[in-house]
Amino acid sequence: MTTAVQERQEQKTYVAPRVNIIEHADTVTLEAELPGVPKDQVDVQLNKNELTITGHRVHNEEGQLRASERPRADFRRVFTLSRAIDQEKVDAHMENGLLTVTLYKTDNMRPRKIDIK
Repeated sequence: MTTAVQERQEQKTYVAPRVNIIEHADTVTLEAELPGVPKDQVDVQLNKNELTITGHRVHNEEGQLRASERPRADFRRVFTLSRAIDQEKVDAHMENGLLTVTLYKTDNMRPRKIDIK
């Protein structure tokens, strides 16, 4: 097998999950749609200023597949984070196919009231 053929076989095609990004006063919430993906097939990593969501959707292999609009797929999405995000404080949870990642803003980026003297 030639090197070019090996490289093509090793390259993966990823599906990008749909996301909503919502900014609040103290946090930024990222919601990713991952229907049919079990929590143990999802990986969320924070490396320097990049948040990466990866995983794999599997299907029940019983029976003969007649149509496929939601194929088996590896998914991956990378987000570059602002310096306003506190990288030590990140929460993630998944429920009903929706991955929610909460990113907390650094203290100096949160809105605050200034008293007038």
